[in-house]
Amino acid sequence: MANASSPTTTMLAMVEQAPAICEHGGHAIGLFMPRAYEADWDKGLRAFIYLIFLLWCFFGVMVVSDVFMAAIEKITSAKKRVLNSETKRFKTVLIWNPTIANLSLMALGSSAPEILLSVIEIISGNFFAGELGPSTIVGSAAFNLFCIIAVCIVAIPEGEVRYIKETQVYVVTASFSIFAYLWLIIILVLSSPDIVEIWEGVLTFLFFPILLIIAWMADRGMFPGTQPLDHSAQIQGMSKEELAERRAALQKEYGDGITEEQIVKLLQVESQAKNYASNKIAARRGLMGGKRPAPVKKPTGLQRAVTAAMTFGTKKVVPMDDDDKDEANGSPSDQQACIEFKMIKTAVLESAGHVDVVVCRDGAIDHAVTVHYETVEGSAKEASDYDRTEGSLRFEKGEQEKIISVKIIDDVAFEEDEEFYITLSDPKVVEGNEPNKQGIECRLGAVQKITVVIIDDDMPGVMSFEKNELTIAEPEKDTTVDITAIRKNGSAGKIGCRWRTENGTAVAGVDYEEASGTLEFDEGEMTKALKVTVKAKGRYDRTEHFRIILEEAVAPGKFDEKADGGPECCILTVFIETDKASKQQVDRIMSTLQSSWDKSKVGHANWAEQFKNAFYVMGGEDDDGEEDEDMKPGVSDWVFHIITLPWKICFALIPPTDYCGGWLCFFCALVMIGLLTGLIGDLAALFGCCANMKKEVAAITVVALGTSLPDTFASKAAAVMDKHADNSVGNVTGSNSVNVFLGLGLPWMMASLYWTFNKRSDQWVATYYTSRHEPFYNTDLCQNGCFVVKAGSLVFSVTVFTIGAMIAILLLVLRRKFCGGELGGPRPQAIASSILLVCLWLLYISLSWWYVETQ
Repeated sequence: MANASSPTTTMLAMVEQAPAICEHGGHAIGLFMPRAYEADWDKGLRAFIYLIFLLWCFFGVMVVSDVFMAAIEKITSAKKRVLNSETKRFKTVLIWNPTIANLSLMALGSSAPEILLSVIEIISGNFFAGELGPSTIVGSAAFNLFCIIAVCIVAIPEGEVRYIKETQVYVVTASFSIFAYLWLIIILVLSSPDIVEIWEGVLTFLFFPILLIIAWMADRGMFPGTQPLDHSAQIQGMSKEELAERRAALQKEYGDGITEEQIVKLLQVESQAKNYASNKIAARRGLMGGKRPAPVKKPTGLQRAVTAAMTFGTKKVVPMDDDDKDEANGSPSDQQACIEFKMIKTAVLESAGHVDVVVCRDGAIDHAVTVHYETVEGSAKEASDYDRTEGSLRFEKGEQEKIISVKIIDDVAFEEDEEFYITLSDPKVVEGNEPNKQGIECRLGAVQKITVVIIDDDMPGVMSFEKNELTIAEPEKDTTVDITAIRKNGSAGKIGCRWRTENGTAVAGVDYEEASGTLEFDEGEMTKALKVTVKAKGRYDRTEHFRIILEEAVAPGKFDEKADGGPECCILTVFIETDKASKQQVDRIMSTLQSSWDKSKVGHANWAEQFKNAFYVMGGEDDDGEEDEDMKPGVSDWVFHIITLPWKICFALIPPTDYCGGWLCFFCALVMIGLLTGLIGDLAALFGCCANMKKEVAAITVVALGTSLPDTFASKAAAVMDKHADNSVGNVTGSNSVNVFLGLGLPWMMASLYWTFNKRSDQWVATYYTSRHEPFYNTDLCQNGCFVVKAGSLVFSVTVFTIGAMIAILLLVLRRKFCGGELGGPRPQAIASSILLVCLWLLYISLSWWYVETQ
C-alpha cells in the first residue's frame, strides 16, 4: 500500500525545496556568512561585494601563508650533530631530509588553503560530498602546472637555462602528479562508480606516505642505476653522477696529488674539446663527400689525455683532439706532403715549465720539408705567461713528427686560465740545402693553428678552523674571545667570505652576543681572528653551544671540504662549559626553568617585532634609526600595506617561530588558514550563487586562481635565483600530488568511514534518491549507507587536466632535450612553450566550464 506522505518522500521534498545560500533562508548553510538581511540586497550588488571581499581574503591568505612558511622554514632548517663512523668526527647535518621536507611540509605550505577548503567543506556539510573543494584542487593543479611553469620558463634571463638536476626524485613526483588524477578516474568511474569505498578513501590518503617513501628511496639511490643525492656539495654545470665517475677516473690515473679544482678545469676543457671535435667530424665528412676507409682505431681524446700527460712530475699536458684526425682537404698523395699539428687544442699546468706540441707530416715522406712556426698572444701574454718562440722545423727524409717546445712561466699569483696560440706557415720541400726542383708539392693541413690553455695551479688555499669544535669556560664577566680562522693548502692572492653566528642550545643575546661580518685573508696571510663576546650567564652543571659559520666564499676562495659543513660552508661549534671553580650544587630543575625563561625573553622580543612589522610599511626603520635609500617605500608599497594592514595585525598574534622549534607557530598558522579558508568557501559559494555561476566553475577559476598566486611568485623567484629548476618545477609536481592525497584522500577517508559505520539518514536517502534505478541507491555497497561522489563534472575536469598534464610533462622532456633545460633557453622557444601551456590552461577552463553549464 503506497503512502504518499512517507518520511522519505517528505525529506525528498525538503531537500528539493532547500534554499540556495544566497536566497532567503540560506544563511544557515555557510560557516560565517551570509547574514539573514543580505538576502534583501540586489544580487548584482551582492556579487560585486562578495567578489571584492573574496579578493581581499586572498590577500589574507598570502599574509598568513608567509607566516606559515616561516614556521616550516624554521622546522626544516633544524640541525643536529652526528658522528661519522668513518672519520670519527662530528658533523652538522639537517634533521629533515630536503626531499622529504619539500614533499611534506613545503608542499603542505603551498597547498594548505586548497586542502583545508576540501576538509572543511566535508565536515561542515555533514560528510556529504561538496563541489567546491575537489574542483578547487583540480583547478589549482591546472593553474600550477600550466600557468606557473609558463611564467618560470620565460622568467629566466635570455641566454640562460635551468635544468632539473635531481632527476631521480623529479621522475617520482612527476609520475605521481599524473597518477594521482588517473586514480580519481579509476575510483569514481571504474572501481565503484559514483561511490568512494573505505579502502579507496584510505588508500588515496596512504598514497601520501607512499609518495614520501618512494621519493626518499630515490633520494638515497636505492633504485637501480641511481646513487644517493648529495645535498651538501654540488658543482655548477655537472650532475653528481658525472662528477663522481669522472673524478674517480682522473684520480685513479693521476694519483691523489690532483686537486679538485684541477679536475674541474680539466673536465671543462675536455667537454669543450668533445663539442668541437663532433662538429669537426661532421664538417670533414661533408667535405670529403663520402666515407673514408676505416683507419686503425686510435685512443680517444680522453684516453690520450690520460696516457700521454698529467703525471704531475713530467709533462702536465692534456691533449684535446678527440678522434682520429683526417685531412679537411683530402688525403695527401705520394707527390704531396701535408704538414699540420697533431691536435687542435692542448692544456698545460702553469707549473709544468714547458709545453711540447707535436707537428706531423703525411703523404710524401721521401723528401725533406720545412715549415715556419711562431707563438701568438691570446689572453696569455709573452714574457709574463710564456716565452715567445719562433723558428723553422725541418723534416728529414722519412721523418713524420717534430716537437715544438715552448717555455711556460710559473708565478705565485692566482689568475684565471689563459691561452695562446702556435701557428704554422710557409711549408717548403727541399733537397739537401737546395729548394725543391722535382715538382713535389708541400702544403699545410687543416690544423694550422693550435690553442694552448695554461691552467693556473697557484693555489689560493681553503678557509677553515683549526678544529671542528672549541670549548670555552664560562667567564666571570662578559668577555670577548678570539676565534681563529685559518687558511691552508695555499696562500696565493686575496680570498674571503662572510661569517655569522647561529643559535644552538645557546641563545644570542642571552649566552653570547650575535655577530657577523666579512672575513678577508690578504696575500700570504694564514690566520685571522674573529671576535665573539661570551656572556656571563651563571650556568649550573650544563654545557651549551652555538655555531660560527663561514659561508659565501668569494672566488677563488673555498672551504675545506673535510671540515664540518663540507665545500659549501665551514662550521665551528663553540661549547660554553660551566666554570669548575664556581660550580655549585643547585637543583637541575631550577636550571632548566631559568634557561627556558631566558629563551622566552627572546620570543617576546620577536613578538613585539611582529607587531612593529605589521603596523609600519616595509617594517619601518632599522633599530639604528637609519633607512636604506634603496628600501624606501613607494606608492604601491603604501597601497598594498593599507589593503593588508588588518590581516597583518591579526596574524601578528600568531606566536613567533622561536617557540617550540617553530611548531607552535606552525599549528597556530594552520588554524588561522583553516578559519580564513572557511570564510573563502562561504564567499565563493555566495559569489557563484549571486552571479549565477555554479560552484564548480567558481572553484576552478576564482578560488583556484586566488589560492595559487603565492605559489606563482615563489616559483618564479626560485626559477630566477636557483642554479637549477628542481625547486620551481618540483614544487609544482609535488604540490599537485599532495593536493589529491591529502586534500581529497583525508576528507574522503573520513566521509567513507562515517557513512559506512553510521546508518544512512533520511537526508542521505532524500539527497540521493531520484528513482529506483539510481545505481548508488540499490547496490549492495549502499545497503547501510555509503559516501557518494558523483563523477559527472569532476571526472570530466580531471580527464581534461590529465591529458593536458601529460602534454605539459612531455613538453618539459622535449625542452630538456632540445633547449638544454626545462626552463629558459632560446627566447623564441621559451615564448612558444609558455604560450602552449597557457593555451592548455585556457582550454581546460573552457571545456570544464562548458561541461558544467550543459549538464
